[in-house]
Amino acid sequence: MNGALTGLCELLVRVAKIALGVLTGAIVAVTLAAVWWRYALNAPLSWTEQVCRIFFVWMTFLGAAVLYRERLHVAIDMFVLMLPRPARMAVLWFVEGLILVFSLVLLVYGAKLSVDTLDQTFGALDISPATFYFAAPVAGAMMILFFFELLLTPARRVALDKIGVSTSV
Repeated sequence: MNGALTGLCELLVRVAKIALGVLTGAIVAVTLAAVWWRYALNAPLSWTEQVCRIFFVWMTFLGAAVLYRERLHVAIDMFVLMLPRPARMAVLWFVEGLILVFSLVLLVYGAKLSVDTLDQTFGALDISPATFYFAAPVAGAMMILFFFELLLTPARRVALDKIGVSTSV
């Protein structure tokens, strides 16, 4: 079970990283196209800002989920690391619990908001704002899965104990 869960999480992270790279490249390409059409051809494109906004929202949520799994979010853990081991672990698991609650909120209310806006349209693209909002439940579901991987996989828990909140220096 743990091996399958870790494999699934690794696959999700790989796919998300590829998507993040593609989205970053797409934002650059769309922005360059917008500048070219506006200033070189004097024929501005009406859709570029909205496309970049959608891509950026998805990058933000997917990136947050990937960073959560890889323990790379910015954290001030100086005081936590000064605590004795039992207190440190209690604080770290309390923080993980808060992240789980936040992830559940993202999943439940993001899905509700997405479904509620499916019949609406957004700007020049004439698409639903749900294209933005679906990023929240996707990221929430990923982070919930990553939480349970941390909970059920001893190797990931040991890393949490040794390192603290983050792996960065």
